[in-house]
Amino acid sequence: MSNPSTEFPPLPDRMSWAELNALPPEQSERIELVKGHPVWIRTGPPEHQRFATRLRNALENAARRSMKARPGECWQVDTETNVFLSRAKDDFLTPDFMVYHCPDEPWTPIFAEDVVIVGEVLSPSNHIGHMLTKQARYAEAGISEYWEVLLDREGRCIDTILTYGLATPTDLPVGVAPLRPRQYALVSEWSPAVHPEVELNHPFPLTLSWTDLEY
Repeated sequence: MSNPSTEFPPLPDRMSWAELNALPPEQSERIELVKGHPVWIRTGPPEHQRFATRLRNALENAARRSMKARPGECWQVDTETNVFLSRAKDDFLTPDFMVYHCPDEPWTPIFAEDVVIVGEVLSPSNHIGHMLTKQARYAEAGISEYWEVLLDREGRCIDTILTYGLATPTDLPVGVAPLRPRQYALVSEWSPAVHPEVELNHPFPLTLSWTDLEY
């Protein structure tokens, strides 16, 4: 999550992907580019990483089952992997977990058009304004599905999983144009207190057990 850092020197106003890669890894791995503007990102607490991994593993298991049942499909599920929003690679985000079409070759950069789900694990300390900005960037890039995984205050279990689908604003008054032509609409909400498991059919049939996602 973006956060000014006091550990490293101030960043320039603009930076290319090549300039970012020229930095030492301990710096470059903590920077995202927002349309060419570098920003520091904060490493999440262990609870954050743990539940991102739980989601990634559960989604990968579902993807593998789907690929066995549907020959010709190929899905990858990863954590902390850059999603490039521009071909110049000067605009990218690093979601906590994501599902995307398998690239044709190894070591291939992942662009937004290849991605079908991006997800973020949120703790109570996450700043809502920052998360809305991040969500808007995913939507602007055309990624069809966005997930938010909300943790409880103790960080020991998932409180809620929210899934959003890409939508176009409609029914606006004549002469009124949306600030963002593409944005997300909430399409499902799942909680272990209400739902025995998470069941979805996009981008492949998946059933997520709360037991598999436990602390």
